[in-house]
Amino acid sequence: MTKVFTALLLADMTERGEVRLSDPAARYLPGARDPAGAVTLADLATHTSGLPRLPGGLFWSAWLSPRDPYARYPASWFRRSARRALRAGSGGSPYAYSNFGYGLLGYLLGQAAGSDYETLVTTRVCGPLGLADTAFGVPGPSRDRKAQGHQGGRPVPDWRMGALAGAGALYSTAADLARFLHACLAASASTAADGPLASAIRATLAPRQPVPGGDIGLAWHHVRRDGHRIIWHNGMTGGFSAMVAFDPDRGLGVAALANSGGRPPSPLDAAVLAALG
Repeated sequence: MTKVFTALLLADMTERGEVRLSDPAARYLPGARDPAGAVTLADLATHTSGLPRLPGGLFWSAWLSPRDPYARYPASWFRRSARRALRAGSGGSPYAYSNFGYGLLGYLLGQAAGSDYETLVTTRVCGPLGLADTAFGVPGPSRDRKAQGHQGGRPVPDWRMGALAGAGALYSTAADLARFLHACLAASASTAADGPLASAIRATLAPRQPVPGGDIGLAWHHVRRDGHRIIWHNGMTGGFSAMVAFDPDRGLGVAALANSGGRPPSPLDAAVLAALG
């Protein structure tokens, strides 16, 4: 679910005038050049940047630490791979889901704001929405609250996302995701009074590109099921999975977390969609 929070940070920074969706991504990457037909921030946020799913060189990091594949990936390799990928990429490319793209988007937003990505999400998104248990780590005194992740029925360590934090580094609780879901439903209801980040949330929810099976906003996917419009996003890291889906027209939604993960598709996705009816 971290990508949805990264997209919401992008929408908030757009409203503040700090960035524009049409800005070339290379503008905020040290040492990069703006090529013709440049990949934009919007391209990264809609998975239409042409960037691969994972950055170059990650294989070697994963080989050294297969149970925590991102942990040893050097930030310098990430930036070098990003410069190369942006030179080769093309804005408006066909949809291709990219963890690399969202990790890069988080990093670039930090560069644009002169802060680090984690602090920006914590102060500008989690704080205003009252998500006290959504963070980029579990504090020491609270470690006993953290679920043990499993894969194939066996305990596995957490993934440390490092330079790709914008793609999947957040910890959260079912209660916090329910609060977040409530904020999304409230923002999408035309008769409701605006709450914190309501206009930025609406910006993330608005469909922007057709993709296989539906449309995509800023991170959020849209599909039609039995005549209903469903907006959803899922996620999976080593030993964990998450799914949030809602029907804005009926005012219904489901948020779910599981301490198991494996190869997609996750059974949690189907369970959440079935619960929506």
